[in-house]
Amino acid sequence: MDTKEVQAALRGLGWPIDIDGSFGGQTKEAVSDFQRGFAFYDLLVDGFAGPQTHEALRRSLDSGGRCGEHFSFGEFRSKGNGWIKVHRELVRALDHYRQRYGPTVVISAYRDPLHNAKVGGAPNSQHLYGNAADIRPVASVNAVRNLGLFSGLGYQAASGQVRHVDVRHVGPNTTGGSAQHPTVWRYG
Repeated sequence: MDTKEVQAALRGLGWPIDIDGSFGGQTKEAVSDFQRGFAFYDLLVDGFAGPQTHEALRRSLDSGGRCGEHFSFGEFRSKGNGWIKVHRELVRALDHYRQRYGPTVVISAYRDPLHNAKVGGAPNSQHLYGNAADIRPVASVNAVRNLGLFSGLGYQAASGQVRHVDVRHVGPNTTGGSAQHPTVWRYG
């Protein structure tokens, strides 16, 4: 793939980038974010589009934009600037969650800094790093904790059901939460 083909593939997956043939900062960032979020197998996250990244881009495009078994890159797009950032560990954990609890709706995932501030997100929110997703609540805190997949869980006080999951253990981890002992909090 030449640079324009890489840019076209990334744009086809949902990244709001220019297709100009110049491998500049925006393209390198999009390639890095693609590499970090591709969950079918681990790619080196270096921002360069070599043969393995080319193969992964084709696979993702051929599967309707998927980054994992059940989720597409577009589901993790910021509702602010439209950029996509997600960590493969979050995708893999959500794939397992979906196998257990059925169709899983991602309400909010990556938040660019301006959008995070606009919605009142925590200043160091895991959403800023592509490590978090707000999902439609269907399972209790104990049930999700027992999956051993997420290191951050936020639940609704009224229902006790989880509406936020994250993989803060991939970093940055300011609370020390782990998949075995997640950081847990309640909303309202």
